[in-house]
Amino acid sequence: MQGGLTKEIITLRYLFFTFFKIGCVSFGGHMALVSLIQTIMVEQDKSIDNEHVLDSITVASFMPGPLAVNVVANIGYTLKGKLGAIVSMFAVLLPACILILCLAYVYFSSGFKIEWTSVMQYVGATIGIIIFSTGLQLFRKEIALNYSKIALFLFAVALDLIIGSYILTIVLMLIGAISGLLIDRKKNNYKEILGGLKLKYNLQLSPVSLSVLAILFVNQVLFVSGFFKSYANIFFKIGTVFSGISISLFGGGYVIIPIMQSLFVKDLNWLNSKQFIDAIAFSQVTPGPILVSSTFIGYKLAGFSGALLATCCMFLPAAALMIMVSKIFNRTKDHPLIKSMISGVKVVVIGLIISSAFKILLMQPRTILVGVTAIIAFVLSFKYKLSPVYLILGSILFGILSIFIS
Repeated sequence: MQGGLTKEIITLRYLFFTFFKIGCVSFGGHMALVSLIQTIMVEQDKSIDNEHVLDSITVASFMPGPLAVNVVANIGYTLKGKLGAIVSMFAVLLPACILILCLAYVYFSSGFKIEWTSVMQYVGATIGIIIFSTGLQLFRKEIALNYSKIALFLFAVALDLIIGSYILTIVLMLIGAISGLLIDRKKNNYKEILGGLKLKYNLQLSPVSLSVLAILFVNQVLFVSGFFKSYANIFFKIGTVFSGISISLFGGGYVIIPIMQSLFVKDLNWLNSKQFIDAIAFSQVTPGPILVSSTFIGYKLAGFSGALLATCCMFLPAAALMIMVSKIFNRTKDHPLIKSMISGVKVVVIGLIISSAFKILLMQPRTILVGVTAIIAFVLSFKYKLSPVYLILGSILFGILSIFIS
């Protein structure tokens, strides 16, 4: 890539420290983390491009598991293969997992309660602005003055703000794909190129991929059937349950919370109601996905080993599926038919990024200090391209100072 890091000189060290830095400040959900990737790796380091980020989001949106971690795994795999995927996932999750392990230790040893609201309102405003700034930059590059795409973009933003559900996200992606075909219908002869997809591209999976799929299938049968309950070994139970959740999770962590509560509290009796609520609350405090609550639960069940196993089983199976599907996607995305569909889906993805920013900003308290924080963050992010790492650290410091001032 001209002017930045080329794929050949990107090292595992670069991936580790870049994603570790992102993982330290990725408060605010998957779109916040994606925005950090776009700002740091696309705009600053130029180690990847916008197209790859948007392609990763497109594939991840249809896959089980946490979207942002799947995107990270796919980027790491593209840059440095399987080891790159593992290093990238490990690095981005490490800060949140360390923090929640510390919280779990203190919690179960002394009963710990955390108050973070005063600080997080400024962090939330900053995160919303970072996501909004990222969305605007992508809008200028991918949509610009194409009025058909602008109409699709506004439609996606409005519908997501009004309804906002995982099913709607999938529907919007499909609408985007169809719209992309309609927008490009003049430059593509679909009758001639439709048959080329099957003849030109090899869509077969490797023996290793087929073996992984077989293992995940067997695990899912054991999980859904409840056969794992007969296991005597707690580690087998942890592995089966969290792997089962990993590839059952569609729509983000909030969607799976009621299912996890029913499973862990009512069915397995691994936690009481208060412990489960606290596990979710602690995961919200950390700069990571809500599913790092698996680290907390695993620690409660079997100490550090249980925490490590639960975390790996929560994130690795979904990431493995993501990489398999992404490999097929990458083989076919240059086909004219697929390119047209992707162009429409990208517009929808940008719309979802913008609507996500609006949702986060609307959740923040409407105070003068929060408003000033948002305005300063926007100027520094959009105009001066200041790293979001410094913006978030600055908002945390400002939030801490506000507690002492008040």
